[in-house]
Amino acid sequence: MANLRPFRVLQPTTLAEATGALAQYGDQARIYAGGAELVLLMRHGLLEPDILVDIKRIPGLNAIRTTGDVVRIGPTVTHDQLEHDAGARKLLPLLAEAVATIGNIRVRNVGTLGGNLCFADPHADPATPLLVHDATLTLTRGESSRQLRLDEFLIGTYETAIEADEILAEIQVPPLPVGFGHAFLRIERYHRPTLNVAVAAIRDDGHVGAARLAIGCVGPKSVRLEDLETRIGGLTLADACRVIGEAKPELTELLDPVDDGLGSAAYKIHVACALLARGLTQALGPS
Repeated sequence: MANLRPFRVLQPTTLAEATGALAQYGDQARIYAGGAELVLLMRHGLLEPDILVDIKRIPGLNAIRTTGDVVRIGPTVTHDQLEHDAGARKLLPLLAEAVATIGNIRVRNVGTLGGNLCFADPHADPATPLLVHDATLTLTRGESSRQLRLDEFLIGTYETAIEADEILAEIQVPPLPVGFGHAFLRIERYHRPTLNVAVAAIRDDGHVGAARLAIGCVGPKSVRLEDLETRIGGLTLADACRVIGEAKPELTELLDPVDDGLGSAAYKIHVACALLARGLTQALGPS
């Protein structure tokens, strides 16, 4: 492991100052929030920034607020903070349960939700439940901002739609509709998720009234399974689970799994379908 190269730390107090620093220093600068992934890459010599733009002193970026129908999460909110926040646990229990599984207590105390999303590690947990919640992100540059759905923001392995001089300023997460149950299931190895699924669903007269399904860690990014959601709507639980099991060819094409040290592509798809069926059963609850 390489020693850290010398670098400067800037500590802006506004988002405009932070994005201004990114615009000024370009590729020499990186945003520093929790540093859980960034510092590791720097220690291995894979990233060698001259400037770290520390955004932890910008007021409000570590806040969790509820306005109207949306929970607004600042990018420097840590996983541990999100796990234990009373409002988040009440309104976003699926997300709170998911972040509680991340790494270990040290990682959860340091790592931030914004950093996790912007790093776009394909083997990460938060994006999968956030897709089920229809989360949107606010990206800021200077005095201007734009909003993207999370599925628009995530492009591929370590790749997002954020521009070099933009900062993720907020994550907006609507609670699940009233009556929906939920489930977050994962398998892991060495504190890293091999595969995860997030499910939200509601019963309607003994059938699947509606469902939201997402899978992560199988391919380059977490993916919402909207076509499969439509196909299982209105079915009995048994028929819905059968349809999920028969969806392996289309999920293989959609998720683009690879053979690696965590399992073969076929294994990942097989387990993904099994966890989706189990998650749907859990989300619907007793008949």
